[in-house]
Amino acid sequence: MPVDLHTHSNCSDGSLSPLELVKYAKHFDVTALALTDHDTVAGLAEAQKAGQEHGLEVISGVELSIDYPLPGKAHLHLVGLLIDWRNEALLAALDELKEARDQRAQEIIGKMQQAGLQISYEELLELAGDGSIGRPHMAMLMVRKGFVSSMRKAFQQYLGKGCPFYVPKKKLNLRQAIEAIHQARGLAILAHPYSLGFKTYPPLGKEILKLKELGLDGIEAYYSGHDRYFTKWLLDFANSNDLLISGGSDFHGKPKPGIKPGVGYGDLKIPEQVVLKIKEYRRNKYPEKQ
Repeated sequence: MPVDLHTHSNCSDGSLSPLELVKYAKHFDVTALALTDHDTVAGLAEAQKAGQEHGLEVISGVELSIDYPLPGKAHLHLVGLLIDWRNEALLAALDELKEARDQRAQEIIGKMQQAGLQISYEELLELAGDGSIGRPHMAMLMVRKGFVSSMRKAFQQYLGKGCPFYVPKKKLNLRQAIEAIHQARGLAILAHPYSLGFKTYPPLGKEILKLKELGLDGIEAYYSGHDRYFTKWLLDFANSNDLLISGGSDFHGKPKPGIKPGVGYGDLKIPEQVVLKIKEYRRNKYPEKQ
């Protein structure tokens, strides 16, 4: 039975509510699901309640964007798993990011208005609801109002880096992010390692070991965008370097329509043993309160 330790709801940039996500994941026979919304834990209470009602284990998580020096469009994200999502230190860090997201959104809307687009911040808030505002919400709003024909075009022409409406996003540095996850008694996992932008395995391996030195617990070896050769290399690398193995689809719903919970593009297979080992690792890491 599939598991999925990287998914998103409409509390960040997904299209399904946490309840809808749980019910949809059940359709694909997912047995354990981590909700890892971007920079927010707002959907976890609803997701965990839905999981109890529908017989699916919901693991508390979050995904953090990291300010880390990488070339071009390469980027680093961390997934925090099995976090105490009520932890004050984590919530303080997320509140700071939320304020920065709101400010960024207002700046982007201002750029749109200066360009003559009839669009408002209030419309954006209505679309995002209680979720953490991101560029996908802005792209959805541009499509809804007929300014572009698709979210892809919104990013390519207006919202992507170097485009007219682009505003940089505030991020945590790596030490801050790992510390926030660890203070919440969670595990810091490198999300989709391909996004670091390395073309060959040896330099990627060296970079991951640098992250381990700073407290990284594991890597997302199983991922929708990884082919079987890369997945095998990541699995071997993790096992050889005492790194935890995780995996997830990165399901978003409409923003990434080809990806399904638990199965990714159809061939993603994350062993249930991954969840058991993650839980064991956490028990060993934080033994005093287990």
